[in-house]
Amino acid sequence: MQIKHWKKFQHFKDRKPPWVKLYRDVLDDLEWYELDPLASKVLVMCWLIASEDDGRLPPVKTLAFRLRMTEKQTNDCLNKLSHWLEQDDINEISERYHDDSLETERETEKEKETEVEKKKGTKGSRLSTDFVLPEDWIAFCQTERPDLNPQKVFDSFKDYWVAKAGAAGVKLDWTATWRNWVRNQNIAKPLFNKADVAHVTVPSSSNRDPALVKLDEDRKKAAPPNPEVLAKIRAVLGKTA
Repeated sequence: MQIKHWKKFQHFKDRKPPWVKLYRDVLDDLEWYELDPLASKVLVMCWLIASEDDGRLPPVKTLAFRLRMTEKQTNDCLNKLSHWLEQDDINEISERYHDDSLETERETEKEKETEVEKKKGTKGSRLSTDFVLPEDWIAFCQTERPDLNPQKVFDSFKDYWVAKAGAAGVKLDWTATWRNWVRNQNIAKPLFNKADVAHVTVPSSSNRDPALVKLDEDRKKAAPPNPEVLAKIRAVLGKTA
């Protein structure tokens, strides 16, 4: 047995998508409404099973196993589905099924496939673990930031983006990402702390050092030593000499 005009339900030749077409025409199909619940369920299952073999159904024994039914139950249901099943391609499906243009549907599917291909062209990528530093990247770094070592910058760049998880690690243009990375590198800071550097203040040649001026003023203000004290000092110094 096979599904009548299977191409109406599934017309792809080179691939077998996991779905079949169900047309709105069934809403006005008297044969469908006269089916009992079990037979209508079996019909849908037959459509799905037939999608595995270009519209053909397996032998009744296999079909019964796939439907989880006995062979007698399967045969009884198949007898009720003659409106949708056939032994060969001679019988015709309801005329209203031919009103829709298969060519139009194929064109629609083709347009969708083309749109998918275009989207693939804008899909980003991750940085490969075996990616090496290109010559043009080196040249850009040397021109834009001659203070940097291109290889060292690239090593940190690669380690960062290879380890970056999720969508944040996917880029459309890695060259542009590299350029921004180089531009954003911080300028090397000095190895010493300015606060640790001693600063010496040298007075101008036109003004005396305030400290020396203070010493002179203190010297002038000091009282002369007591004469008796000076005599004793001289006597002590004479003895030691």
